[in-house]
Amino acid sequence: MITKTKLVKRIFSSLLTAALAVPMTALTAHATGEAFFYPPKNPVMTDQQFEVSVTFSADSEIGSVQANIAYDDSVIEFVSSDNASGGGGVLTVNGFPDTPSSEVDFSFTFKGLSAGNANISLQSCQIYSPDSELIGSPTAYCVITVGSDKVETKTETETTTTTEKTTTTKTAPSNGIPDKGVLTALTVDNGELSPAFAYNVYNYTVNVDNSVTNVEIEGTTASPSDYIWYTGTSECQVGENVRTITVTDVDGNTATYTVTIIRAAGGDEQQTQTVQKKDSSDTSSAVSKNANVMDQYKKMLNTALAIVLIVLVIALVVIIIWIRGKIKGGKKDK
Repeated sequence: MITKTKLVKRIFSSLLTAALAVPMTALTAHATGEAFFYPPKNPVMTDQQFEVSVTFSADSEIGSVQANIAYDDSVIEFVSSDNASGGGGVLTVNGFPDTPSSEVDFSFTFKGLSAGNANISLQSCQIYSPDSELIGSPTAYCVITVGSDKVETKTETETTTTTEKTTTTKTAPSNGIPDKGVLTALTVDNGELSPAFAYNVYNYTVNVDNSVTNVEIEGTTASPSDYIWYTGTSECQVGENVRTITVTDVDGNTATYTVTIIRAAGGDEQQTQTVQKKDSSDTSSAVSKNANVMDQYKKMLNTALAIVLIVLVIALVVIIIWIRGKIKGGKKDK
């Protein structure tokens, strides 16, 4: 009798432990992290200081961020930051939110050194939770264009009544393309732009095979004084990957070109998808909808697991009563 009772208790304890462990395992989710550069919107000149900020975000609370930022120190110079140290082309970033949050911003002050394009890229980034668990390792980059001076194309004409010379500003070359504030060329290293590039067409699509995981985009501005910067990352996930190229001229006028890169799903490299234009409000709505679906799924799963646990407990109680009845019946028979 003692042996049977101990056996029942062990079975009951094992089943109860397994049932309680199921919800914890089933509801485990993988957090993700993202990073975005925000360079200045106006053109940068030599000897001018400017700020570049980076926003780190996650779908859970951020505890700390550790990363390296690489930049072209022949074009720009690092000046200062509260969350970074270094120089000579590489910064070490180490910071955390001032208050509990799923988003944190860091700012960096640079100075223009010489005319040209300077790439700023996020490398070896790790976003951690308050419990020091890795949330994500995002990448991001932007391009800073430094101009030496305001550039104007001028032509000289002589009047017929005096010997004085007057000047007029040339706003567009003879081929009809503006001489500033637009792209004159846009290239990708994988796939092809659709439609073909034109300076006054601002939305493009690029379809690539599933084997393509990285697509570099390069834009050429109409004027050396134009400022150009990019958003998005060169890494491509399956589905749509949106990249933007914004050109700003010396007068502050901007033109934004959008390239949607569609990477085919695995096993079907010829698969194409319909491209839909999405603004920031659409993206926010999609994120909110996904979060609501996940919450509903968790509630349904918790309810189902609770029912399973109750059924297991009732079944064990019935088994125990039945065994005890058998034991008592055996005693009476004796």
